[in-house]
Amino acid sequence: RVFLFQAPSLEQMQSWVTRINVVAAMFSAPPFPAAVSSQRKFSRPLLPSAATRLSQEEQVRTHEAKLKAMASELREHRAAQLGRKARGKEAEEQRQKEAYLEFEKSRYGTYAALLRVKLKVGSEELDAVEAALAQAGSSEDGLPPAHSSPSPQANPSSQPRAQGPGSEPRTGASSGRWKL
Repeated sequence: RVFLFQAPSLEQMQSWVTRINVVAAMFSAPPFPAAVSSQRKFSRPLLPSAATRLSQEEQVRTHEAKLKAMASELREHRAAQLGRKARGKEAEEQRQKEAYLEFEKSRYGTYAALLRVKLKVGSEELDAVEAALAQAGSSEDGLPPAHSSPSPQANPSSQPRAQGPGSEPRTGASSGRWKL
């Protein structure tokens, strides 16, 4: 689904996206395997509709393991493409798979970083987590850059972009409609 939110300021937009990402990181269950097909075509995994049953410590470890797996799969995908000249449909499928792997790598990195900060804070209060994130961001504590989506009429290079469930705001233009 796509939800559009409009925030009166960049700070409020970033606050909303951060809070949504923290909650998504806490409750996101691992995806189901992709559909099996006789074609050698890339298929995205199916997202579950239920929340995870893992503890937050286990959830962080799961997100970190998925981050490593996505990074490894992305390296393998790129290495396999070196020197190959794919055309048409095959080239498009390769681009889709690479975009998916980059997205998932970023998403799991964001989830793991957010949950690490949340566990460090030791509070369920999103205000406390957000304050710790702001402080960690100013001290370059290894948090990934924030991400959000621009409105369709905006210039993509000048505004934040979304990553779906679990993404964070990336600094950009001040206000407007944002797709999370």
